Amino acid sequence: MSVSIDVLMPLPLNGEGVGYTCSSLIKGMANPGTHIAVVTPRCSLALPTVEVVEVLPGWARYLPYRWVKSRADERLERAFLAHAMPSPAQGRAAYLWPGASGDTIAALRRRGVTVFREQFNCHTGTAKAILDEAYRRLGAEPLHTISERTVDEERRTLDAVDRVFCPGPNVEASLLENGVDPAKLLTASYGWDPARIAANRRTLQPCDGITALFVGSICVRKGAHLLLDYWARSGIKGRLVLAGTMEPAIKDRCSHLLSRDDVVVLDYSRDVGALYKAADVFLFPTLEEGSPLVVYEACGAGLPVVTTKMGAGALVRPDCEGEVIDAYDADTWIAAIRRVAGEDGVRRRMSRAAGERSQSYIWPAVAERRRRQFEDILAGGRHSPVPATAQELSP
Repeated sequence: MSVSIDVLMPLPLNGEGVGYTCSSLIKGMANPGTHIAVVTPRCSLALPTVEVVEVLPGWARYLPYRWVKSRADERLERAFLAHAMPSPAQGRAAYLWPGASGDTIAALRRRGVTVFREQFNCHTGTAKAILDEAYRRLGAEPLHTISERTVDEERRTLDAVDRVFCPGPNVEASLLENGVDPAKLLTASYGWDPARIAANRRTLQPCDGITALFVGSICVRKGAHLLLDYWARSGIKGRLVLAGTMEPAIKDRCSHLLSRDDVVVLDYSRDVGALYKAADVFLFPTLEEGSPLVVYEACGAGLPVVTTKMGAGALVRPDCEGEVIDAYDADTWIAAIRRVAGEDGVRRRMSRAAGERSQSYIWPAVAERRRRQFEDILAGGRHSPVPATAQELSP
């Protein structure tokens, strides 16, 4: 079946963050029978098999994005509807990344287009509850930006779209918890690129003991404060390396732990492969996630991963590729750190398992599975035009 997928990506395709995830998927999905067009503010990547529509004029594509974001926002959805969706067509899908307005979704529904949404994080209702509790435990004011209005808007959006990609079991569970129709949910995953983590050097020189690594925002959401505490209490010989941008709450509340001689803090680095190459184990007590790419990459680098259900997704299994532990279970976390640090045989066994299992999650394989999901649903003919109005989806 010939399929055309029109993608609305409200962020630049620049090889970072959500844009990196989106571009990795659509690049792999495009083939002679699957036409992919993406409408985005601007794109600095080579996507030869994808039709790319940049809504910013040429002169605005090289300025800091914060200077031109409002201009992009004004044009993006109008350009998407005009270019990608001129008329209804069988075998055609709209693939929306979060941010699409109710007006745009309503217009797509009126045209009979099958609307897919990428749910790259948990439902905001679940995320808000988790983060409010985390900041309360830390004794700090919540710094997240999720409001009750945000949660309500997401509920309306999820009600309006036809299908939702859930890149991890925790995402799917959060949507069910918030009343999303289970028939809409599509089990999926994210992936990793071996070339991205290839490295011929180490970022750090070897140390006396093990090197435990954390990569990502050093923030409450990702459990950085918990990790610093568990590491200190484990008494392990070696060092804990945290690579990423630090949230003020962590810097303020954990200064005594950050100042330890066995804790190293690095700024975000594009050469993540060199970080993984220098490490012996990956520690990631994250509290709320979608499907963290750093875990795919850590497994691809052959690192045992000690994480939470949020971090593990469908990739890491207990006592196989690593350990999966409740973020607040301090005793079990400390015991797990000591085990993977102190038992070479356990570490080697988990390393082999992580490397082997990660091969099923290389981006081309993940994208191929996504493409088949699109094809199967579009071929099923289960969608018909719905006479939605913008008012149905507006606050």
